[in-house]
Amino acid sequence: MDRDSAHNEGDRFLAALTLALIAASLWIFSPYLHYLLVAAVLALSTSHGYNALVDTIGHSGLPAWLKARKRAMAAAVFTLLFILLIFIPLMYFVSKTYDQVTALNIGQLKQTVLEMAQKLQAFLDRIPLLHDLLEKLKSKGSALISGASVEAVIKGIQRVVTGAGGLLIQVVWILLFYFLFNLYGKQILNFMAKVMPTRLDQEKYLYRECTGTVAVVFYGALFNMIAQGLAFGVLMAFTGDYDAVYLGVLAGFCSVIPIVGAALVYVPVVALELFAGRFLNAAVIVGFAWVVMGFFIDNILRLIFISRLKKAFGFEYTMNEILILLSILAGIATFGFWGLITGPSIVALTLAAANLYSSRADEGLPAAQQDR
Repeated sequence: MDRDSAHNEGDRFLAALTLALIAASLWIFSPYLHYLLVAAVLALSTSHGYNALVDTIGHSGLPAWLKARKRAMAAAVFTLLFILLIFIPLMYFVSKTYDQVTALNIGQLKQTVLEMAQKLQAFLDRIPLLHDLLEKLKSKGSALISGASVEAVIKGIQRVVTGAGGLLIQVVWILLFYFLFNLYGKQILNFMAKVMPTRLDQEKYLYRECTGTVAVVFYGALFNMIAQGLAFGVLMAFTGDYDAVYLGVLAGFCSVIPIVGAALVYVPVVALELFAGRFLNAAVIVGFAWVVMGFFIDNILRLIFISRLKKAFGFEYTMNEILILLSILAGIATFGFWGLITGPSIVALTLAAANLYSSRADEGLPAAQQDR
C-alpha cells in the first residue's frame, strides 16, 4: 500500500470514527437534545444583539480584566434578560393559575355557565332559523353543564397547570444551555466551519439565512408578547374588577399563538361583561383588542420594531412570510411552545441548503442548459 492510499484509508477511518462518536454522544445526551436544540436556536436568534454587546463591552472604558471576560458578561446579560422577560412571568402565571383553579367553586361555576347559556339562547331565539336547532341542543347542553363535564374540565385544567411545572424545569435547562452556547458559540461555529466540506461563502449564507429568519420570528414574538400583554393589562386595570396583572401576562403569552392570539383571553372577558349587562365595557374591550392590539401593535408597531432592529444589527432573510407562519404552526404542533422558533429555523436551513445545492448543480451544467 503506497503512502497516498494509506493516507486516504486513515482519513476514511477518522471520518467513520467521528460519525460514530457523534452518534454515541447524541445517544448519551438524548434526554437533553430538545433543550439543546431550543437553546441553540435561541442563541442564533439573539446572536446579532449578543455580538453587538460583546463589541460594546470590548470598546468601553471598563477595566482590562472585565474586557477579557466580555463574552461571559454578554452571555450573562442576555440570560438575565430571558429570566426577567420569560422565566419570572411564566412562574407567576403557573402559580397564579394553580391557585385560582384550586380555589374555584364548581357549583357556582356551573350556575354561572348555565345562566350564560340561557341568556345566549334567549338572544338567539329571536332568529327563527335557529329555533329548532336550539331546542335540540337545550336539553343536551343543560345536562352537560349540570353533569360531570364541568368537573372533568376543571380537573383537566388542574392537570395541565400541575404539568406546567415541568415547563419551568425545561426553561431552566434551556437557559443553562443558552448561556453556554453564547459563551462558546464562536468556538463551536469555527469548529463546524472546519469540519464541514463547504466553502466559507456557503457557510456564511446558511448562517445568515437561519439567524435572519429566527431573529425576525423571535423578536417579533417577544415584542408582541410584551406590548400586547402590557396593553391588555392596562385596559383591564380600568375595566371591571379583574386581576389586571394576571390577565396581562396571560394575554402576552397567548399573543404568540398564531391566528387566535390574545383572543383566547379577551373573548371570555367580553362574554363575562355581556353576561353582567355591561355592554359598553364589552364593546370597548372588543374595539381595543381589534384596533390597538390586533391591528396597531401587531401590524404597525411590530413591523417598525423589526425594521429598526434590521437596520441596527444588519440581519436579513429571504423566507416568505406565509411560509414562516406555516413553519411556526408546524413547529408548535411538533415541539410545543418552543416550536415557535425551532420550526422556522429548520425550514430556513432546509431552504438555504436546497438553494446552495441548486446553485452548485447549476455551476456544473453547460451554459446552454443553465439558460433553459
